[in-house]
Amino acid sequence: MSRGERVRRLSDTEAAFAYAHALPHGSGRLTTTFTVNGVLAPERVEQAVEQWVRGLPLLSLRIEDTGGDGLWFRKGTRGAWREADGERLWELSVGRTPAGATRFSLTLHPAICDGFSVGRLVRPLLDALFAAPGARSGEQELPPDIDGLTYEGGGACVCGVCMPSGSPRRVRRAVTSYGGGPDGEVEERGRTGDAVTLALSPYASRRLRDWCGARQLTVRGLLATVLADALARESGRTEVTVATAVSLRRSYAERALITEPGCVLGVVRAALRAGPAGDPVGGARANAAALCAAGRAWRPERRAHAAVRRAVERAAAEEGAAELRVVDAGSVDTALGPHAGRVTGFRTVAAHGGTRLGGTLHLSSFKGALTVALAVAGPWAAVAERELTEAALLRSALLPV
Repeated sequence: MSRGERVRRLSDTEAAFAYAHALPHGSGRLTTTFTVNGVLAPERVEQAVEQWVRGLPLLSLRIEDTGGDGLWFRKGTRGAWREADGERLWELSVGRTPAGATRFSLTLHPAICDGFSVGRLVRPLLDALFAAPGARSGEQELPPDIDGLTYEGGGACVCGVCMPSGSPRRVRRAVTSYGGGPDGEVEERGRTGDAVTLALSPYASRRLRDWCGARQLTVRGLLATVLADALARESGRTEVTVATAVSLRRSYAERALITEPGCVLGVVRAALRAGPAGDPVGGARANAAALCAAGRAWRPERRAHAAVRRAVERAAAEEGAAELRVVDAGSVDTALGPHAGRVTGFRTVAAHGGTRLGGTLHLSSFKGALTVALAVAGPWAAVAERELTEAALLRSALLPV
């Protein structure tokens, strides 16, 4: 394709994320950091990145605002990881760690990647770095416009406990021998800018999952409820909006056409009432039911981009509103394939911007260890960090199952 040629119009979901990102203090960026064993020569990294970009047309895209015709993807310049050509949709930095490893930091625009596909985008880079046998060669397809696909309906369960019909799933209580927790509780806890990261050990992660499972909860549901209740108390409100991202990759009849990298999700919102402090279990169950009801009622919208933009601007302009966003990306082990053994510290943080009180909670699992990352700003950040830590450790993982 020639420089600047249009590829396709952004879907409704992609356009919503693009407009939100373009607003002052826009939000949605996904920053993934990970390390690989050993120090890699710069020449080797450069060659691998060039191969990575050639194989993924997604990385050469730019977003063009055509005015009346809305937002379109267009082709940029090959090797755009070094030279900006229009809006940069991704950025990669590589450096060394004091321990003698190579550290990667990949930041992605929300219109080209969601929390469920980050690992699938990193995998080809690792294939190129380590010449993995059986790796896919040649150029992959661009993700399709999901607005043109056939939605199968049925909505989405967002609690992970109920069945698609809405009836509760019987949760078997896990029986595990812990042996006193030899690998500790927290591998890392820290704050970088507006992001608070809590990396649990595999032992503490198992304890937390078992504690939640025995009470017919999910970790996501528990932590979201604790933070929403704290946010309601902090803002003087009786309810808080929780927005949950749900992958739609299995919701379309043409699911085989939906490549893993890309932004293919729905955002389900529900106003959750604040529960009493101290016992989040009952509130978490009620919240799960409310979110699942919203998920089953969700349907994709087909709107002109002008209408998408107005909706995003109205949401951003709501004064005093409080919203908590939650993304549970699941496990990334399978996505990394044979590279899982050489990768350490794989963590993703979803940025939070704007003036709205709240935050973005991102959960993911790697090698059995749960990482909880909360992007939050303002005076409420200290309260959110304390509540998150207590919920993940003191209230559950360290208590008897």
